[in-house]
Amino acid sequence: MTDQTIQLSPLMRRVERTAWDVIRKCFEAKKLSVFPLPVPVEEWIEGPLGIRFTIADLADLGPNVLGQAIARPPEIKISQTLVDREARFRFTAAHELGHLCLHTKLAADFRDSTDGDFLERKIEHEADRFAAAFLMPIPALCVEYPRLASKAGCEPLALLESVAARNGYATAVFRDSIAPHLSRRFGVAQSTAIRRFGDVLLPNGARALPIETITEVLSGGFERETLWSR
Repeated sequence: MTDQTIQLSPLMRRVERTAWDVIRKCFEAKKLSVFPLPVPVEEWIEGPLGIRFTIADLADLGPNVLGQAIARPPEIKISQTLVDREARFRFTAAHELGHLCLHTKLAADFRDSTDGDFLERKIEHEADRFAAAFLMPIPALCVEYPRLASKAGCEPLALLESVAARNGYATAVFRDSIAPHLSRRFGVAQSTAIRRFGDVLLPNGARALPIETITEVLSGGFERETLWSR
């Protein structure tokens, strides 16, 4: 079957635009013409972006702190506890990069925590979205998702519409055939791959998948590797 095409646009335009600007900077520095997937987040942070990247014991920063971003000089630290958890490691690195790209006027030091006031929760939310936009860029998603949907015998837009309508067969195809392949292709957790469809818009302006639908799909037992569990 010939691959279908689909057009997606960002929900959070500022966050997506910032992530795309960073990707473009790395593309130009590396003289790339196609996306290297999974996006080499650690290599790009240390290389074209010139940010110090270290793996460290972060226990002294507080319980369950998995990453830290320091504004000046720019540095990202990732907890050594994530070394064997590739998807979470990559997402945390991209999340901390998001802080350095979006929030350095607000604070000089960022660390993952479930605590905090409204502003802190807001910027953590934005950093999560930046991470997803950086690791699963819309142009690449517009290529990979239709290819997988077509391979599963489905028209890409119709499949999303059927999942949103809570069609059992479509949901099973998306959950069992599409999400695992997207997870491997982009180097993210399956939960991150699924949630990404809540942050992109279809040509009619609707979310590719409504939040309530995503919650139902996730209840099927995917691992909760994404920081969106806040």
